[in-house]
Amino acid sequence: MRRLFTAPRRSAVTALVLAAMAGSAISDQVYAAPPGSNEIRIGNTAPYTGPASAYGVIAKVIAAYLDKVNAEGGINGRKVNMITYDDAYEPTKTMEMTRKLVEEDQVLFTLGTIGTNTNATIQPYLNSKKVPQLFALSGAAAWDQPRDFPWTMGFLPTYTAEAQIFAQYILENHPRSRIAVLYQEDGMGKEYLKGLKDGLGGKIAIVAEAPYKVTDTNIDAQMAKLKASGADVFIEFTTPKFAIMAIRRSAELGWRPNHFVASIANSYSAVIQPAGAQNAEGILSAAYRLEGEDSAAAGDAAFREWSAFMQRYVPSVSKTNGQAVLGYLVSKTLHEVLKNCGDDLSRENIMKQARSIKGIQLPMMVQGILLNTSAADHAPIEQMRMMRFTNGQWQHFGPVRSGIDPGAVSDSFKTIFKYGTATKRDLANQLNANTVSLMTGSFGSTYAQVGADLASVLDSGTNLRILPVMGRGSVQAVADILLLRGVDAGIVRKDTLSYLDRKDFAKDIRNQFVYVAKMFNEEMHVLAPRTITSMRELDGKTVVVDLPDSSTFVTAINVFDRLGIRPHLIYQEPRLAVDMLRKGEIDAIVAIEGKPLQWLNQVNDRNLHLVPVDYAKPLQEEYLPSKLSSADYPGLVAEGGSVETISAEAVLASYNWAPNSDRYRRLALLVDTMFDKVAQLQRPPFHPKWKEMALRATVSGWTRFKAAQEWLDRNMPPPPGSAVSAASGAVLPAAAPVAAPAATAFSPQERDPLYREFLEWRASRAKAGPRQ
Repeated sequence: MRRLFTAPRRSAVTALVLAAMAGSAISDQVYAAPPGSNEIRIGNTAPYTGPASAYGVIAKVIAAYLDKVNAEGGINGRKVNMITYDDAYEPTKTMEMTRKLVEEDQVLFTLGTIGTNTNATIQPYLNSKKVPQLFALSGAAAWDQPRDFPWTMGFLPTYTAEAQIFAQYILENHPRSRIAVLYQEDGMGKEYLKGLKDGLGGKIAIVAEAPYKVTDTNIDAQMAKLKASGADVFIEFTTPKFAIMAIRRSAELGWRPNHFVASIANSYSAVIQPAGAQNAEGILSAAYRLEGEDSAAAGDAAFREWSAFMQRYVPSVSKTNGQAVLGYLVSKTLHEVLKNCGDDLSRENIMKQARSIKGIQLPMMVQGILLNTSAADHAPIEQMRMMRFTNGQWQHFGPVRSGIDPGAVSDSFKTIFKYGTATKRDLANQLNANTVSLMTGSFGSTYAQVGADLASVLDSGTNLRILPVMGRGSVQAVADILLLRGVDAGIVRKDTLSYLDRKDFAKDIRNQFVYVAKMFNEEMHVLAPRTITSMRELDGKTVVVDLPDSSTFVTAINVFDRLGIRPHLIYQEPRLAVDMLRKGEIDAIVAIEGKPLQWLNQVNDRNLHLVPVDYAKPLQEEYLPSKLSSADYPGLVAEGGSVETISAEAVLASYNWAPNSDRYRRLALLVDTMFDKVAQLQRPPFHPKWKEMALRATVSGWTRFKAAQEWLDRNMPPPPGSAVSAASGAVLPAAAPVAAPAATAFSPQERDPLYREFLEWRASRAKAGPRQ
């Protein structure tokens, strides 16, 4: 038995409306019992009251269809229980009711929430809870972002796609027209308007734009402005209430342009009839669904099924109401998804089946329009057909059109080939304003892969673009950050900065440089013939240490200097020196990068191995202990074995820009976006080194970029009295208030988890005795 609840403290009138619709018992405050094993519990909010109450019909029809499903035995033997609340089209109420649905009513998923702002309000919450937000009823493109919001799926053609279909038609049939646009001043209206402009590509002028607010009582001033513009094409991107006003007012003003109405406001019973059919004669629109009394287009069988359902389960709703048809289509699609779930009603499987819709033609949908989804496509409907209101009814004409131009997904295509000069200039300004250039490393290096990962995850059109720049490593990156125009940040190694500071190569570098975050540790790899068994044996030998501007170069000379080793250095890229090593022209190759290295993984030579690097005392101030395992390099390390080595810390660094500068703003944009998406970067297919990134980890002796520290203070404040591990970023409990004897006091290094791991390693070696 489906249960229907009203929101707490809802008016008696609303309660009566809902009761009459559902025939269910309603009280002011009712809480659901936990769902049973034979129940599928669904949550919904809808505007039964308020400025968008015309859309409440959609939820009523969905609820009625589920009554029909239950009367016929349910889905796979389970009854479907839909709990729906009136949100009055107010986002704050939608959020309140959705929380109640998830946390108190324990619904499995939400279905068919109506509206752009309402859905946008609950989208982050539902995704954080991993609760499917199925078939969001708004044409916003935000519901088709599976990478960022994998638990959200739309249903309708996007506002952008529909507006581009209008643009296609106008370009083909009215290429010399002048266009005026009435639009709702919110996300919906602005998205429609942007889609129209994108579709027109500057080829036809929009001579007037007039926004209105959803709270406005009339649009007389807007209509007067639009008529005065001399436009001969009038497009309205409105909800039903304002579509009625616009159609009536246009007739009153004697203004008869080519008139287009959005599909969300083209219902005969909800818009055309109240506005006056005589006033709507000749109006154009686009549709994916049929009109409720279009028996010829629907076909006999489909129309009989639809009519019988409406007559038996929702006799109070007119079949001519287009919103009723929409509710029917959503219900049919849901029924298909739940049937395909079988006995696995986990939220994960529900999303999997929702992403697996392939070529479905629904009854009461325009012939030729098919539903399709995939893991990368959360927009089931992407096609529409033009129609004209003639002789008291809508008539479809022309081909099925797609609002998705494959080339249009490329901002670069649009910028270069499509837009006019003024739009290109605007786009150029936007792109330049929010582009962050990032110095990385040489081709195939860990730095280069990490830069590519950042571009893949963080790029979002004109809002932010990451521009990874191939470099030669840490030394060049430092120089480029300080001197090269347009470079905003770079991946550098901490020991490079320390080396430059110690040698006084860069005056006052600690005040010029800041770090955004510690990225990861980079392991020292020493590839040599098996005859060389220790670092000490490289004294006087010929060793490749990469190019002089590279990260490896600085770390290698620093390590050799600290260990008192004096090799003959060759400046060559390590990946290009393997043949020299095999021929005996050199004695070893040093590469300090995040494991595993692509080129080194391809080395499988029984005469070569990785030389151990002991964690000697001279290295402990600046480096950390590490290991290279057979899993990292199966061709060089025996199965199950490992080779001891050291690692250096890589950091994302930048110039210390003033907080009021544009360069600071760009870096702050990078910080906010990257820090929010670290969890995504730490999953495949991105570089495994991302798993080492801990945002709280500090870089001893250096100052963090102010915006990065502010983000951490807002989002990851440590508990009062606790400390943060420098290397791992882990929050350490506050020390007990007992003074330790001086002989057993721990240094900051020794309090670090990675250093404690080293102490355990050293103790185990001592127990094993001296090496032979």
